[in-house]
Order: sequence, then structure tokens, then C-alpha cells
Amino acid sequence: MWLSLGDGASSISWALASVIAGRLMVRTSYRLAAVIGGISLVVGCVMLAALEPARGLAWATTGSFVIGIGMGFCITAFVVSIQASVDWNQRGVATSSFMFMRIVGQSVGAAVFGAVLNFDLYRHAPEAGDLVNRLLNPGLRRSLGTAELASLSDAIASSLHPVFVLACVAAAVTLVLAWALPAALSPTRSLAGGKAQS
Repeated sequence: MWLSLGDGASSISWALASVIAGRLMVRTSYRLAAVIGGISLVVGCVMLAALEPARGLAWATTGSFVIGIGMGFCITAFVVSIQASVDWNQRGVATSSFMFMRIVGQSVGAAVFGAVLNFDLYRHAPEAGDLVNRLLNPGLRRSLGTAELASLSDAIASSLHPVFVLACVAAAVTLVLAWALPAALSPTRSLAGGKAQS
């Protein structure tokens, strides 16, 4: 359930942050928008890395909301800066290349995070097997005993921790890359200090 709420929270904050980032970039720079996004990603990932059952649903949802803000700021800053760095006749290629690499990154990231989660889950509960699928299915969950539910929940919580730590590392790398963007660049200013093409 908290995964659904987390997805909803990050989707909402991502959309709102994209709008705010677009307005901010015009007045300041790509770097400021990207750095705000990078900081938000780090904060959100640290919140999820610190997630414990006692912290509850609000903590997880807030962490996802903050990550959505980071994605909104970063993605907007990166895609607009890429589009502005090429001629008009190359913008379609530049944008599609960015989107393609983003999809590749998401696929590789999902595979790596999934592998880390499954490896750690097997390490904590080698007997879990198909019980995890039953735990995540509301209909089949009722067939599990109280002891099984508690044991599996603890194993999944423990296994998610290294995934969130790995996400913290990725967020930190994003922040470093965001900070490397030229400070003078914005939708209204080129790298040379002149006016950007409109």
C-alpha cells in the first residue's frame, strides 16, 4: 500500500517541481535548478534509507514526495539544457537521445536494485520463496499466519535498506553532476554570455 502512496506522491511532486524548475531556470540558471533537484534526491533517498517500520507510512510517503521534487527539477534542467546546447535542427535527435538513455538507465537501475533486493532477501530469509508474492498480494496475504507475516515483513524491510543506500549513492552522483553544469547557462543566456536562441 505504501508503495502506491509513494508512487502517487512522487508523481504529483514531480509534475509540480517541473513547472517550478522551468520558471526558476529562466530567472537563474540550469545549474541552480539541477542542484536543487540533486539535493532533494539526496534528502529523499536518505529518508528512505532511514525508513523503519516504526516511522510509518507518512515518513515513506514524504521521502517519495521529496524524491519526486528532485526528479522534477533535475529532469527539467537536464533536458532543457541539452536542447539549448544544440542547433534547432538537432533538437529532436538530442531530446530523443536523452529520453533513450533515460529509459536505458531506468532499466539498468531497476535490474540492479531488483538484484540487490532479491539477493539480500534470500540472505535474510532463504525459505521465503513464493511467500513474498503471497505477502504482496492482498487476496493471498490472508492465508499467511501472523508469525509468517511478521517474519517476511522484517526480511523485506531489511532487504530494502541496501537498495535505498544504493539510491543515496546514485543521488549523490547526480548532485555532483548537477554542480558541474556551467553557472552562466540558462534558457535566456548562452555559455558565452550572449542571449540564447528562442
